[in-house]
Amino acid sequence: MSLAQTVYCRNHGFDPQSPLCVHIMMSGTVTKVNKTEEDYARDSLFVRHPEMKHWPSSHNWFFAKLKISRIWVLDYFGGPKVVTPEEYFNVTLQ
Repeated sequence: MSLAQTVYCRNHGFDPQSPLCVHIMMSGTVTKVNKTEEDYARDSLFVRHPEMKHWPSSHNWFFAKLKISRIWVLDYFGGPKVVTPEEYFNVTLQ
């Protein structure tokens, strides 16, 4: 994910590939959601991508989630910072 997906980098004159245009890279295991998670996953996806409601079911697509094991934050020069999922999700925004 990158701030280049928003207007932030363009508004600040940052090249989308510049470390100043923050990038978050996540890796982990992708698994199918279970039945109790499926409604939430469907609603969340279709709110952002309503056209997907009409994709053919014959394509056999399914809802999945990423169990994050590693996160890299590239927000300045000198390489990415490695943070744990716990650190990432416990950040307090100012």
